Amino acid sequence: MGIGAIGTKAWNYLQRGVKVAPDFVFGTGGDIFTAKLTNSFYGTLNAQGKRTGGQHFKNFWTQLKDATKAAEAHNTAQIKANGGFFKNMYQQLRSLPSSMSTGWQLGAANAAKAGKIKWWGGLKGSLAGIGKRLPLIGGLLAVAVEIPNIWSATKDKGLVGGITETAKTATRVTAGMVGGSIGAALLSPIPVVGPIVGGLVGYMAGDWLASLVTGKSHTEKKMAAQSQTQAQTQSQRKFDTGTTNPFGQMSMTPQELAALQMQLYGGGRYNDDFMARQAGIYY
Repeated sequence: MGIGAIGTKAWNYLQRGVKVAPDFVFGTGGDIFTAKLTNSFYGTLNAQGKRTGGQHFKNFWTQLKDATKAAEAHNTAQIKANGGFFKNMYQQLRSLPSSMSTGWQLGAANAAKAGKIKWWGGLKGSLAGIGKRLPLIGGLLAVAVEIPNIWSATKDKGLVGGITETAKTATRVTAGMVGGSIGAALLSPIPVVGPIVGGLVGYMAGDWLASLVTGKSHTEKKMAAQSQTQAQTQSQRKFDTGTTNPFGQMSMTPQELAALQMQLYGGGRYNDDFMARQAGIYY
């Protein structure tokens, strides 16, 4: 494969990544990715509720590509159904109350059939409805914490600086979300806490790997520069005040300075007198 073909393929991957990234960060693309990867890694559920046919780490790269294709197909269907990404995001927010209400009704009904407390079942169903929108809420929070950094870069470096930090933020947040989806899939067999812990660890790992490419943020660089300046200032102050400089607090009269010069360059009887006076010894 020639360099041109490799470049074309890389550009194609980049375009596909940019297209699916918003749904991965703010939408439900990550959930589809996690479900697909979980089924291929651990196997699909059978009638007895057990997973069979899991590949585990065999052909793991292929599993990741298949999960990504599933997220792409989901993204295309969502955009087609709701008329664009922003309309799709608005639809998710608008449907949150009805999702919670439906979850409450179904949860309460199922609890009643099982002879359990209805309101507890309703609460769990309602929380499940919120859980379906957690990717959107988490994505909004992840971007929100980066707004001060982008604003600082814009003030210090102008529009170009702001755009640069926006691109770096988008890269790191998207990589974090992908890492979180992988982590959630790998720890999915652990009830309740598995997907949460896996998601958090995966997000941090993805963000860290992306930071190796994008470099430090504007705020991180600014804080590092300020810390270095403060350290240099403190070091200079110590030297000037004599904390580390043995001559910093020594004061000499013109006569003593002349005697020191004679000691260093000419020698003479002033040597003993000067050293004695500095040491507080008088003859």
